[in-house]
Amino acid sequence: MAVIDTFLKLMVEKRAERLVLGSDKVPFLLKAGESIGLSMPALREDMLRRIARELAGQEPDGTGRQEGNFEAADGTGFGYRIDPGGPEFRIEVHVLGAAAPVAEAVEDDPLAQAVASFAKPAAAPVATPGRADPDLRATLDLALSLDATDVFLSSGKPPRVRRNGAIVPLDADSPTPGQILGLLPDEASREELGRTGSADFAIRWETADGPRRIRINVFRHLDGVAAALRPIRLRIPPLAELSLPEDLLKLADFANGLVLVTGASGSGKSTTLAALVDHINRTRPRHVITIEDPIEYEHRDIRCLIHQREVGANVESFASGLRAALRENPDVILLGELRDLDTISAALTAAETGHLVFGTLHSGSATAAIGRIVDVFPGHQQGHIRSQLALSLRAVISQRLVPTRSRGLIPAVEKLVVTPGVANGIREGHDHHIRNAMLTGGEEGMITLERSLSNLVRERLIDRDTAFRHAMDRKALEHLLE
Repeated sequence: MAVIDTFLKLMVEKRAERLVLGSDKVPFLLKAGESIGLSMPALREDMLRRIARELAGQEPDGTGRQEGNFEAADGTGFGYRIDPGGPEFRIEVHVLGAAAPVAEAVEDDPLAQAVASFAKPAAAPVATPGRADPDLRATLDLALSLDATDVFLSSGKPPRVRRNGAIVPLDADSPTPGQILGLLPDEASREELGRTGSADFAIRWETADGPRRIRINVFRHLDGVAAALRPIRLRIPPLAELSLPEDLLKLADFANGLVLVTGASGSGKSTTLAALVDHINRTRPRHVITIEDPIEYEHRDIRCLIHQREVGANVESFASGLRAALRENPDVILLGELRDLDTISAALTAAETGHLVFGTLHSGSATAAIGRIVDVFPGHQQGHIRSQLALSLRAVISQRLVPTRSRGLIPAVEKLVVTPGVANGIREGHDHHIRNAMLTGGEEGMITLERSLSNLVRERLIDRDTAFRHAMDRKALEHLLE
């Protein structure tokens, strides 16, 4: 069966008037003026050229528009228009006469089979959350048994996992596009995938070890669809279990202000913040509101009243959720990510008005985090933002995971505490003053990345080569090791 027959069958089943295919765009149907996107990747031009050959019987010459009729295997007539010369390679197909179902058979053609597995309306039913495809559940169970931190699924390719920071193949069957798309838990996530090309969410799965919360990102790519899965620990680990310094617990003692945890994606920022919130929950009565995308760790009330809100499901955005939180009388606010001007501005306002605000930021160092916040704002506002930061910022933690001698991972931590001298450096934009304060601020609990790495080397947890690979100032590290 030709690739085009798969689309024609769907077009007839949905009683659509027109099928539109464009290069590097997701195909869609037109029905009663409504556009119905298909849950499949964008089509490359080479596939469109193949479909054009099936319709017209010849290769498009690449210059002029071609129009004609095409008769399906069952005798149903369709009209087509092929336009290879515009800004995109475009094919439109419409029904000529009464439509009868197109033949069901699929030949042994990998391309036709791939299209057949993809070409389903975006609103088609998917797996119920917590009732994942049995094969994918078995793949996840295997990954969990290997202590994998991440699982990568790509249609038509063997699964891979991340273990101790390295990507390794998994002895499991390659997932189909349908299985990956079946991870999407609801209509909202399907619409997000169709609109933006990716969807981020968290669901609960039944695994061999019992219920487990999984953070998932499903996305389209050149060759199909893929998913990145991150199993989340059921129990929130304490800082000691994460090999983090116990003095980080002092960050929870601030009455107000902004505390940032920074680092690259996958460096454990969310887990560190979850541990801090859990410490507050166990030690003092507070009202805590978290705004996350998606919710990863689930907190249970112990001494605190905790309300967790998810972007998309409970609030429109981080910024709108934060503005609403200011009217909900919290003591502590946790923001999953400071990702834009509106969110950062609202976070600074919340910190100035008597709330303790925790947030994460993608940056490589504590000083870079300050620069990143300031640079989000227009130039004429940056002086004011520096003054706000100097008043409201309490501390910045920057962490990165480094491989150990025992082939595990351990965090190297940089800690900046905002003393009067640091606040003046932030206000005046003197980053070198902030760096000097970190070098001499051991009594205030400050530590540089290089000192953290040198301590790990002295404790024989990591080797020297690993330390130098992760250091930002190799000369400083060399001096500390000598």
